[in-house]
Amino acid sequence: MNDGVPPPIPITYEPRLIQPPLSLKQTSAFSHGDIYIFDIVANSSNLIVSASNNEIKLYNPATLAIKNILKFHTNTITQIKAHGEHILMSSSKDGSLGVWDLRTEAKPVQVFSTPARDPLLSFDINSSEQLLAAGTELVNYDANIHFFDARSNSSTIIKTYAESHNDDITQVKFHPTNPLRLMTGAVDGLICQFDLTDMDEDEGLLLVSNMGSSVHKIGYFGPSSEYIYCLSHMETLSLWNSDEADAVHEFGDIRGVSNPSLGLTLDYGIDCQYEAESGRLFLISGSNEGNINILHVKADSLQLCQVLGGVHSEIVRSTYWDAKRGILYSGGEDARLGLWTSSPATSAASSPLGSSSRHGAPLHVKPEGRSARSTPY
Repeated sequence: MNDGVPPPIPITYEPRLIQPPLSLKQTSAFSHGDIYIFDIVANSSNLIVSASNNEIKLYNPATLAIKNILKFHTNTITQIKAHGEHILMSSSKDGSLGVWDLRTEAKPVQVFSTPARDPLLSFDINSSEQLLAAGTELVNYDANIHFFDARSNSSTIIKTYAESHNDDITQVKFHPTNPLRLMTGAVDGLICQFDLTDMDEDEGLLLVSNMGSSVHKIGYFGPSSEYIYCLSHMETLSLWNSDEADAVHEFGDIRGVSNPSLGLTLDYGIDCQYEAESGRLFLISGSNEGNINILHVKADSLQLCQVLGGVHSEIVRSTYWDAKRGILYSGGEDARLGLWTSSPATSAASSPLGSSSRHGAPLHVKPEGRSARSTPY
């Protein structure tokens, strides 16, 4: 008998690295004082960073030199998203979604607003670049998904879904190639998948998956985006079939893979990333001391690739990893930015651990409960 205690998640490592090791190239301070870095995105021209002082800063991606500061939002910036080389989108608890042209100065070129300025927590734009969807915080028993025409200068809402979730909507994700497929996740523990063909909420709700705990991050992965991953605020990881909502693998509490002999302390998940060229899914996680862990997600185990340390002294809230170019940016609650690049030799700040194996099928765990990280902003 195991008294209901789940078995530990297997953790492996082998000498040959799945990804070239990363070493520290540059660091920078976003600000001095009690400032948290919230989100990091990038394109070839800019590293873009949002923080708890309601500012967005643009950096030179190679040197981390500040290029510009964007000020518009009057409350917490909850998400930023780079769209191509020149467009940036940002959502905020002030109830607005701003669209910025990074070639111009000052203010957003488009602003979409919610009724009564309901706080926005998440958003996405579909692959046809015609439809914006944004999820709100729970306000007066309502947590809404608002839809906007991305081509219009009007902030008029074209449709609102009000029945599918009953708590903060933390994630809104369009399918990478199907502009009419939408996935949302919330603190109520539900992942909902919609067909937006006729924009009717009841008719369009295709699938509902109950994660059992508050949804932190979700995303599509697989050659045809046929799978979805979910990280919960209880630090569980699960993978699902996106068409039938069948659980493929549940890993349970990922903190259980901490292994001092490998230099691995895993206290929380940051996000997952799918690499299409290799067909591999990676889990990016962190420690309370500021280390960043990169793990390959296999069929029934996690495979440690590398531990990055020596830059952050507090929780790392966001990373941006371009594996093809061998670049990773990190930002933490210590207001510091780190730039890591591929190198034949690693610096003292990084510990390359890794493994090689044939890419396995996706994974599975049962979530439990809710933690303070369900309100990350």
